[in-house]
Amino acid sequence: MKKLVLGAAIAAALTATAAQAAITVDANGVPVINPADTNILYLSGASAAEKFIEKVITDVSVPAVDKICDSSKKIYKFQDTAATSQYAYLCERATTNPSVPSNKANILIYKRSAGGSAFGVSPIVAEANGNTAAATIEFLKISSACTVTTAAGVGALTKISCAYDPADATKFVNHIPDFGISDVDPGQFTGNNAPINPDTNAPYESVTSADVAKLTVKSASALTFGVPVTKNLYFALQAAQKSTGAIPAACVVGDETEACMPNLTSAQVASIHAGAIVDWNQLKVGTVGLYDWVNTPANGASAYAPGAPYLHTCRRENGSGTQAQSNIKFLADPCAGGAALTAASDTVVQGFAEGDGLAMVHENNSSGNVDLCLNELQDGTNAANSFDNTYGVRWAVGIQSLEKSTAAATKYRFVKLDGVAPTLANVVKGKYRDWAENTFQYSNTHVFSSISAENTALKALTNAVIKSSGAPEVMAALNNGFTHTFTTAKGAYLAVPTNYAPEANGAFLSTRPVSPFSHATAAVPANNCRVPSIYNNGSVGSGDTGL
Repeated sequence: MKKLVLGAAIAAALTATAAQAAITVDANGVPVINPADTNILYLSGASAAEKFIEKVITDVSVPAVDKICDSSKKIYKFQDTAATSQYAYLCERATTNPSVPSNKANILIYKRSAGGSAFGVSPIVAEANGNTAAATIEFLKISSACTVTTAAGVGALTKISCAYDPADATKFVNHIPDFGISDVDPGQFTGNNAPINPDTNAPYESVTSADVAKLTVKSASALTFGVPVTKNLYFALQAAQKSTGAIPAACVVGDETEACMPNLTSAQVASIHAGAIVDWNQLKVGTVGLYDWVNTPANGASAYAPGAPYLHTCRRENGSGTQAQSNIKFLADPCAGGAALTAASDTVVQGFAEGDGLAMVHENNSSGNVDLCLNELQDGTNAANSFDNTYGVRWAVGIQSLEKSTAAATKYRFVKLDGVAPTLANVVKGKYRDWAENTFQYSNTHVFSSISAENTALKALTNAVIKSSGAPEVMAALNNGFTHTFTTAKGAYLAVPTNYAPEANGAFLSTRPVSPFSHATAAVPANNCRVPSIYNNGSVGSGDTGL
């Protein structure tokens, strides 16, 4: 009887409508946070979640049933001074979404991007294993010392800057994250993919299957990745493949339409990332190495030749979610026990030089630094930044998601993979394979598991944020910011069928992009090692026709 009474009390507290408590501000316009009328969540991990949350909070296209915040009221965005790693969003709750608890009038969501996917997994696992010290991490500190930088009315974000310094205890708050997000599911962060602790530059312990069993894991979205190559390499491949008939004869070198894109196979990309190709002459144009073929004047492609034939790779560091998905897709690492392992260390640090018989592999701790690596190798420059280009102009291959837009001025281009362009439509048709499901996760022993009206409300809000952040309309709004030279269709993200039904007959709809495929099943959560399949007896277009 006691349990029944308690359950009824909790249900009543969740469904009761909280008295309206409008957000109040101090004399400087900075909101005063009142926990008595505000449900507060802490989220850490991959930067993608910050984009999801901002869109679901602010975009007018989000259906009423998926709204988290009341967009007819003022919404506030707190961010660190550099606006790069720590954020928080404050709003009045939406009353149109039945999944958003009504026990409190306002919602505050902290989002830590510092440390990326590593901090969307390791603190969550640490808490699940009872290590509260390792689970406790730094978040932005909201106080009267913050400064309004952009005051806005209804329909736009009021932005507020807060000083943040993880080395200064007065400029952060410690908290165990309520949930985390990572570019791939937590089980992939093992072995070579073990997250790196940015504070020590050493790997955390590998995530085990026993660890994963202690978590609730939910798919967030499907993110499409591509194979970027320096622009000179792109045009060299285009010229070579046109000469062999692999690209239509009507294509002119420099044409960047989808029909004229050059191609690399999965086996070639795997060989590159495994360090098995060290010299571009290992790729043949007929019987001639690619580097020698381009340097033959009669072939008309010498303008795109690098200064030397040595292969360079601009990759991410171990523990990066982007690197983890590449290891999974091309090297079956850790899926096959790391049978084919990626070249793991920056060859410059190890002291290797070009011509020593090893691929020149450059590790980068952010996608922005991968850009720098590709840009400088394309131009032969050496700017004062994190990449030290002592080589000159070289051909290079990188790892990036389609969040990285390409334009005429961009120094690199995405190529086809196995003859298929990296478009959302091709993912939905089941033709393009280089994509991954990012996931939200929380510990099964988090405060959510302690029965109280407060904790039950926080769990309900967490699950509402997870679902709404991956709404098709949120994905469509994000996709509008990602443009590419090879297609007029924009985008990098798809909603996942575990949360939202795909279009009928497997169709792709840019205004409501949902994949029919998942690495999850109806019985088990996403595992990016699993070959994706149609979810829950859905349907898919026939591929080439898309019908």
